[in-house]
Amino acid sequence: MMERKSEFKSVTTKLTNAEATLFNSYCEKKGATPYNLIKELIFKEIKIPFPQNIAGKNHLIYDKEKDNFSWVIQLDNGEAIEVLKNVSPDFLRDFEISLMKGIGERAEYLDKSKKDSVPVPGFLARRKK
Repeated sequence: MMERKSEFKSVTTKLTNAEATLFNSYCEKKGATPYNLIKELIFKEIKIPFPQNIAGKNHLIYDKEKDNFSWVIQLDNGEAIEVLKNVSPDFLRDFEISLMKGIGERAEYLDKSKKDSVPVPGFLARRKK
């Protein structure tokens, strides 16, 4: 049987319990997983651009027993990120209203008049014909 080498390598460090607690607390406040934060910090330090956006899909998961929702982002790489948990239906209704208002303001700012139009980089519209 031929052994395949992985294209990935783990990088580790040891922290005291207090340091690890502080780091995990910082990650929670920042809304990042320790994995993603460490990776981002490494890339910043060695000047490798870290993508600001990654691909994934939003999911609202309804818990019938608690009558509330969780908002999870399922990344294309298989990782799931829980954005919010134990969210009430009233909160989501209010969030929907705010979200639609914000999207409407953006569409107005972009001068969007057709439902299926998308943002186009401004430099394309300003170039000489």
